[in-house]
Amino acid sequence: MCSRRPPERFLEKHHLVPRSRKGKVTERICCDCHGMLHHYFSVKQLENELSTMDAILANPDVRDWLRWIRKRPGQFGFTRREPKGRKRWK
Repeated sequence: MCSRRPPERFLEKHHLVPRSRKGKVTERICCDCHGMLHHYFSVKQLENELSTMDAILANPDVRDWLRWIRKRPGQFGFTRREPKGRKRWK
């Protein structure tokens, strides 16, 4: 998703429709991008609005994240903090 090339151990399966909503289709993305998706979006949003990679990549908040993370070095495991004025569940 972020175009960085992480080692295999930093890739995680992301269910496009959450498992709790009976989703079976997965995409492998880096742990930082995966954590960001689950940190900023509720299960309901992931199911209804972001259930395809095209929808995820078109989301303005995701695009901002990707623009930021692509500039970071090859390290993985960033700590996620709340941006000022933004609540976790929109």
